[in-house]
Amino acid sequence: MRPVRLLVTRPQGQGDLLCARLREMGIEPVEVPAIEIVPPESYEELDRALGRMDEYDWIIFTSRNAVAAVFERIAVIGGNHALPRRLAIGPATAEALRERGVTNVWMPSRALSEAIGEEMPVRSGERVLRVRGQVASELPARMLRERGVTVDEVVVYRTVEAPAVSRDLLIRALREGLDGAIFTSASTVRGLLRLAAEAGCRQALEALPAVAIGPVTARALEEAGLRVDIVAAVHTVEGIADVLRERRFPRAGVPTA
Repeated sequence: MRPVRLLVTRPQGQGDLLCARLREMGIEPVEVPAIEIVPPESYEELDRALGRMDEYDWIIFTSRNAVAAVFERIAVIGGNHALPRRLAIGPATAEALRERGVTNVWMPSRALSEAIGEEMPVRSGERVLRVRGQVASELPARMLRERGVTVDEVVVYRTVEAPAVSRDLLIRALREGLDGAIFTSASTVRGLLRLAAEAGCRQALEALPAVAIGPVTARALEEAGLRVDIVAAVHTVEGIADVLRERRFPRAGVPTA
């Protein structure tokens, strides 16, 4: 009898921790990257922002990828770029900052865009730099501006959905059997659906139970007509692992105990 097999949709090179946690539970991870993270079309805006970092009261990091992009660029251009007060959208982003020696990071109570707009301890008249991907929600910036905050947004990486290299991987994964799929962002939902449509296997994908990292991803799944079985209470890879430990994931066609 084969083990439970779950599809992992994270970008190439970013699924190691999740795959390790799945293997610890006896689950076989099947990696099919639904998105690819690539550099911005130009670094001009980021370089300009880094050059006047002392004008900002806060910097908002929207993801681990945003952290990596900023620090990689600082290493390239050199110079002293002391960061102002730091905000991380959630624990994984805060951990990425700590890995680079950055502490005293503020986080909202929920890893959600609206929580930043509602809870960020920023005053009217202050200036904020928000570094993000091109598909990130514009809601936090809009909410902060309504509070009288000046917000500059800089795209520091791009998300490419449905990388062509993953099409054959998805076909093979479905042929060999899957028991569910794990989605870690709305873009992974869109990317995998596009791959399935291009490969002519959307119906097979729709039959799979889905695990969502949080409510935004769950909403994207529901809007796409996919079945959401599990939503992680803590919106991180570790949160996904925790909820899967609590709920034994069945093999396809086998009822849950």
